[in-house]
Amino acid sequence: MISYQMKSQDRIILRSGKVIPCQLISVNNQEITYRDTSAMAKDTTMNTSDVLMTEYQSGGIYTFSKPVSVIQGTTTVTTYSNTSYITETRAQRKERLLKEWKEKEALLPNNIIGFYIPEIAFGRLTVSYERLIANKSIGITIPISLTYDGIGALAEFSSNNTNANNVNQNSTNSQTTTSTPIKRNVGTGIIAGIDINYYHDLKPKLKYFFGPRVRYGTDMTLGGIEGFTFQLQNGLLKSSRKRTVSSLAIGFGFAQLSENYARTLGLGSYKHYFPWASFTWRLGFRL
Repeated sequence: MISYQMKSQDRIILRSGKVIPCQLISVNNQEITYRDTSAMAKDTTMNTSDVLMTEYQSGGIYTFSKPVSVIQGTTTVTTYSNTSYITETRAQRKERLLKEWKEKEALLPNNIIGFYIPEIAFGRLTVSYERLIANKSIGITIPISLTYDGIGALAEFSSNNTNANNVNQNSTNSQTTTSTPIKRNVGTGIIAGIDINYYHDLKPKLKYFFGPRVRYGTDMTLGGIEGFTFQLQNGLLKSSRKRTVSSLAIGFGFAQLSENYARTLGLGSYKHYFPWASFTWRLGFRL
C-alpha cells in the first residue's frame, strides 16, 4: 500500500475536490486529454470548465479560471482566460501536499480504538485506546490484553490425536506404548500498560513514531510467566480516507520477573533482567 501511494503520477483536480490520478496527454484552455492509470486504458478528453488545476509528476501545475459568458448581440459566447503554468520544486510540492494534509487531519478525531489481530494466534486478545494531543504530534495509548495458551491448546489437541492413533494401531499387540501427553496452561491472564508515541510526518498520511512501551501482567502462552517489560519502540502509522489507521512497530528492551513468580520458581532473587523484544501490527479506527 505504501509503495502504491509513493508511485509518481499526474493528477487532475476538479473544482468539486475530486482528484483523478492519470497520465496527462495534452492541456489547453478548453480541453484536457488524459489516460487512466489502469492497464490498456484509452485516452479521455474532458472540458476544463470543471477543472481547477492539473499537476504533473515533475512538479509543473496548470491552473484554470472559471469560464465567463459574454453576450454579443443575440449570441452568448463563452470565453476562457489564459491558462497559467506554475513550476515548483519537489521540496515545495512536498511541503504543499503536507500542508494540505495537515489541514484535513486537524479536522479528524483525536481518539483511536485499536485491535491487534495477529496476536490472537499467539494467545493474546488485545484492544487499545489512544488519545492524540499536541496537534496530533503525541499519542498516549492504553492497551489491555487477555492472555491464554492458544499454542498449548493446539499442541495438546495434536498430542491427544497422535496418542489415540497409536493406541488404535497397536491394539493387537500385548504392550502398547504412548508418548507423554502435552498439557496446556489452563486459565487466562491479564497484561496492561502504556505507550507514549512521538509522531513525525514523513509525507501525507504517513508518520514515523517512537517512544517508550511499558507492560505488566501474566502471559499464559509463555508458561504463565508474570513480570514487567520496558521497551523503546519505533514504527510507522498509515492513515486512510475512511478514518482508519494501521501501525507497524518493533521494540527492544528488557523484562523482569515479578517477585511472586520468581519465588514460585525457587529463585533466590527476583531482580533478574532479560532482553525482550516485540513486533506489533495494529488496525485502528478514529472515533
